[in-house]
Amino acid sequence: MVTRKDIANKVGVSVSVVSRALNNSGYVKQEKRKEILRVAEALGYHPNPVAMSLQQKRTKQILYYSKDLNNFYNIELYEGMLEEADKNGYVVLINGRFNFDIIPSLMIDGIILPNDHITGQYLDAIGKNYHLPVVTASYGEDVYFSKAVPKIETDLYEGMRKSLEYLRSKGHKKIAMISLYDIGSYHARTLAWIDFMQYELESTIEDYHFGINKEGLHNDERVMQFLEERTTDTTNIWESYYEKGMLAADIFHERQIDATAVIGFNDEMTLGFCKRIKQLGYDIPKDLSLMGIDGIPAGEYNEPRLTTLEIQAREMGKKCVQELLSILNGCKEKCIIHVPTQIVEKDSVRDISR
Repeated sequence: MVTRKDIANKVGVSVSVVSRALNNSGYVKQEKRKEILRVAEALGYHPNPVAMSLQQKRTKQILYYSKDLNNFYNIELYEGMLEEADKNGYVVLINGRFNFDIIPSLMIDGIILPNDHITGQYLDAIGKNYHLPVVTASYGEDVYFSKAVPKIETDLYEGMRKSLEYLRSKGHKKIAMISLYDIGSYHARTLAWIDFMQYELESTIEDYHFGINKEGLHNDERVMQFLEERTTDTTNIWESYYEKGMLAADIFHERQIDATAVIGFNDEMTLGFCKRIKQLGYDIPKDLSLMGIDGIPAGEYNEPRLTTLEIQAREMGKKCVQELLSILNGCKEKCIIHVPTQIVEKDSVRDISR
């Protein structure tokens, strides 16, 4: 392995002069600099990345934490990060295990976290006192941070209202919701659905909400088959979105409610619901209209193609990296950077207003 000392011996200068020439820092005569670079190339010199990172105080590495690596939305988010990082000579490492204690030992320049809840956990664990730049993807959840963290935010409360207004414009008044959480949760999507539907559904509103978890289904043996429902520590357990969507279809069929449309917690859950409800004899969208939230590519290959609220995951991923690099370059942190949502109309919603 060629070292800087080898180059110095070949050129007849000190190692410090070679270092200044290779790092383009400090004074070196122009002719001598050219000779050093020529010899370095001829000898096949490659700088040690660890040593370079220590000198420059930059590793060119960002860490992205995400436990749901089988979730298409999170992969889209990651793809956006990779695209933006590559433009700036950075790489984005990904970790699916939330062990925050190891972070101080990692050679990284900053962290991107997947949502407000995980960010709160990180800050409570080590982040409040560990001064490493952090940016979080955010979805309008009401989560307290013990330390200010820049947010790349899509407001899913407003996005859910936009989706419900779209369904209402198509003539749907009784709109059911399938979710990972029970109706008493404080998730933005659930709160928006309650606020929008309570005047239409009144005292029957709970009948139209399908929380696929042990609280919402009162320890129904079917929901207890999911690992995340049998443990109190779900930090490193993937959510079974698609399978829970299928269970939601079974329960929807059992309740026989008169909803004309169903909106899902996300696209994967809605796609699982679609598969199972069709197996039960429903025609989509003739008998029941469906709408998801996320805008993942898989919805395009469903039959029928899924109408959805697109969150623009790739754009969020790009902006997460942009903001993190901006902080690393000494710019002032921004509190919130908004990424708008948009409705992507496909084939799974029927217009019954006519």
